[in-house]
Amino acid sequence: MSNTTDTPLVATRPVEIGLALFTAGLGSIVMVGAVDIGIGWGDSGPEAGYFPFYIGLLMSAASVGNLILALLRTPAMSAAFVGRQAFRQVLAVFVPIVLYVIAMPFAGIYLASAVFIAWFMWRDRQRSKPYGIALIATISCGAALASYLIFALWFKVPLDSGVLGDLVAVAGGALK
Repeated sequence: MSNTTDTPLVATRPVEIGLALFTAGLGSIVMVGAVDIGIGWGDSGPEAGYFPFYIGLLMSAASVGNLILALLRTPAMSAAFVGRQAFRQVLAVFVPIVLYVIAMPFAGIYLASAVFIAWFMWRDRQRSKPYGIALIATISCGAALASYLIFALWFKVPLDSGVLGDLVAVAGGALK
């Protein structure tokens, strides 16, 4: 996953162990939930939790198998899972996505999307053709406008406008 010149950030073994424990935990949660709603076989066939229970059981068993393999395979597990530079690149995309998701309830999907697109165009303009402010504004606002036209007007499925959109609607109603 990382190149050979990148400084290792984390080895493969802890990632494999952590993921195995996480998926085993998810499988266990599914099994407990299935037991609560019934995993037996009734007069009309399996109860509601029958199949989810066995899916959770298979998931947990596979996770325990992966945990054992991660503990036993020494040479392969000592290799770097990700290097510092590769992790920085992942964070450079992950952090803006998290901020975009956090901003949506407040700014609405249209404004948050326009800002999200504008941010990536602004950030990456040095690596590719230099985008001007006018092009960035046109594309980001155009994408938000296209989303509004397609979903709210044509399909009649309005997307969340957020708190800011609600305030604009209230202010617009007060002006009438």
